[in-house]
Amino acid sequence: MRRWIEAKYDRLHTKQYAVFERLSECVDKLLERFGRPDFLPGQPHGDYSVHGDYSEYPQVVVFIHNLELLRQPTVSALQQLVKEFPGWQIDLMVGLWDHLKDWPDMGISIRSNEIVDDLQRQYFPKEFQDLIYEGARPGNVLD
Repeated sequence: MRRWIEAKYDRLHTKQYAVFERLSECVDKLLERFGRPDFLPGQPHGDYSVHGDYSEYPQVVVFIHNLELLRQPTVSALQQLVKEFPGWQIDLMVGLWDHLKDWPDMGISIRSNEIVDDLQRQYFPKEFQDLIYEGARPGNVLD
């Protein structure tokens, strides 16, 4: 019985990991339309970084280094994408290089049916303090 359970867990883990890999690649390709990825040869820091570690939770985490990527067109495109991956979400975590130590952890979770908004806009420059998302609700990205 134990082997059967372990084998079932391994199959589920392998299947979820494959979905994670596919969704991560799709997120990266989509975000290239809106900004530059980190770690391009000969380039300073980019606008975002897709976190490559699978946490066994149905999510892809993206570290955002340019607040422009939090605008509605980018978020809407990501929400359309995640609709193709039922039960998964994309977490955009704010990680501006100049504010890694003085801003709190914050971000948004993009799901097929909602956006969980945990942004603390008072830290943002004025032009980003009015960001709003259709279908959003306040909450913690861990909701």
